[in-house]
Amino acid sequence: MSLFDECIEVLGENVHVFSDRQKEQVLNDFESSFPFTEWGRIDWVKVCNHAKVHTVDEIISFLHKNMKAYSNVVYVIWDEGTLPIIQSTLNKVFEVIDDVTAVSFDTWIFSPYSGYVIEIFHDGEVRVGLK
Repeated sequence: MSLFDECIEVLGENVHVFSDRQKEQVLNDFESSFPFTEWGRIDWVKVCNHAKVHTVDEIISFLHKNMKAYSNVVYVIWDEGTLPIIQSTLNKVFEVIDDVTAVSFDTWIFSPYSGYVIEIFHDGEVRVGLK
């Protein structure tokens, strides 16, 4: 079983794997919502409201502090272009975050509905920001 398959399994029944057409739309939304460096990271210098975080509690605290309400529905995007994009809930993704981040080097948890992103970079740095 691949790491992707294991991730889908532990996320359970509330996970949706997008088709290529849906994946393309999500990527377009993502890439138009946040600036990127030429090496594929979010260009945090150009994101006005963001924070470097170390725990799930810090991420939730940032979202509560900066938004009246936020959507729990998120897309998980990996840097490996051949992987699908999946939809789940933020709470469920946090429950199994080690399985989610094991799939590929870099991971983004993106909510187009609320306009936030969590970038989990392969060197261990985690940032959360708003578009």
